Amino acid sequence: MADKRLEDVLSDPQKVEKLEKLIDNSEKLEKFLDRMDALLSKLELFSEAGLLDDLYGVLFTLMALQRGFVKEETIKAVAELLGSTSFLGAPECLEKLAEAIEKEDRVTLTGMISRLRDPDVQRGLAILMNSLKAIGSCATECKG
Repeated sequence: MADKRLEDVLSDPQKVEKLEKLIDNSEKLEKFLDRMDALLSKLELFSEAGLLDDLYGVLFTLMALQRGFVKEETIKAVAELLGSTSFLGAPECLEKLAEAIEKEDRVTLTGMISRLRDPDVQRGLAILMNSLKAIGSCATECKG
């Protein structure tokens, strides 16, 4: 049966031409399949983490941006914002955030003051305070 199919394919010049193209592009095809496999693995991780809907939301937003629903300046600003917060998506950072959220310890006033000496806490507070200032400024301008 396989011999008959092969004979049918090889007797058709168009199919032979397509086979030749496939063979010529086999390296590209192999790289493409490797990339697709990697993409599917990452999508599986998103699915297992329950983040697939979030990913769809991001993709929809990107499609809307691409279709011109938003000004070019806004696209650049969003790209810069995503770039500046990309460290939050690093696996080790996500693990630290998950551990911090799961901690149920209470912080006293003296404990807060003590933690303020930690450089990581100072950096985090600076990011938070600067973000709150920007949000407040934007809210004032938008209502303006």
